[in-house]
Amino acid sequence: MPSRAAWVEIDLGAIAHNYKEIRRHTRKDAVLCAVVKADAYGHGAIAVARKAIAAGAEYLAVATISEALKLREAGFTTPLLILGLTKPDSSFDIVDSGLTQTVCRLDLVQALSAEAVAQGKKVKVHIAVDTGLGRIGVRPEDAVHFARIITAMPGIELEGIFSHFALADITDKTFTMEQIRLFQEACEAIEAADIHIPIRHIAESAAILDLPDVHFDMVRAGILQYGLWPSDEVTHPLDLRPAMKFCARIVYIKTIPSGTSIGYGRNFIAERESRIATISVGYADGYLRAYAGGCVEVCGKRAPIAGRICMDQCMIDITDIPEAKLGDVVTLFGSDTLTADDLARWANTISYEVLCLVSKHVSRIYME
Repeated sequence: MPSRAAWVEIDLGAIAHNYKEIRRHTRKDAVLCAVVKADAYGHGAIAVARKAIAAGAEYLAVATISEALKLREAGFTTPLLILGLTKPDSSFDIVDSGLTQTVCRLDLVQALSAEAVAQGKKVKVHIAVDTGLGRIGVRPEDAVHFARIITAMPGIELEGIFSHFALADITDKTFTMEQIRLFQEACEAIEAADIHIPIRHIAESAAILDLPDVHFDMVRAGILQYGLWPSDEVTHPLDLRPAMKFCARIVYIKTIPSGTSIGYGRNFIAERESRIATISVGYADGYLRAYAGGCVEVCGKRAPIAGRICMDQCMIDITDIPEAKLGDVVTLFGSDTLTADDLARWANTISYEVLCLVSKHVSRIYME
């Protein structure tokens, strides 16, 4: 039992099921890369990575070297791609731990080359190409020159090249098709320069669903693993099961007369005699103030949030749920009828953020 009256349940069986669905929809000869950055979107990178590999993932991807090293320390030997850039002075750990590093800066490649030579090893790199997201990556027209520099350096194995979409999760794929064109032209120019790169990848969750022609050599499964869609506009051909459920317990119940205010700012004024329950969860736990105006589920019914969400508590109106009692479990999100997407709509954000912002100090309970 968690020490606080709030916890997260992670359904590993749902994650395994989702991988099977993703694999079924992915080109058979494309490698499945499980994206477990940000602690697997709050689900727990080690537990999710184990399940991913068991379900057929052949590559793992994280954002930072610290995330990668934690997986290596946990015993993972699977190829592991760092999607973000790393400081050149971290080259020792990259080479020593057999990590694959994203590159688009010459100083990082030079540092990796020198370290690989010093250790008598080869280090794998993937070139990032900026086709329109504007984040990191060489320009498409510079990709050939950069690839030539890399292949001339000792100790470097140019294993991959990739880009990332800016708008693949919307119905209008016009800009996405332009990104695909730029990426393919860069890849073709590199091949024409007699440089063979075995792993080309651009398809993330939205493209896995909508763009099978660009699965190429590897696909990167992110939000789909966790049972959520990239957006409402993508096709929904998979039977996904949400893996995270955020729960709390009722710790206090009171009956208040009409006209009584609840919470900071007196934003909630009872319009009738009301039963108000307090639950021990708040924005410090990742249950954000922006969710005020939404609801939770108690006894299978929706109960509106009463007033502002506090740092570590919030209040809900259970007047219309007379069976609700002290100690009852409250679902904040993760049921069939109350999802992370619902909370995202209330907060004008995306489900990814809802998942990632659940605090690490909230206990994770893993269930098969």
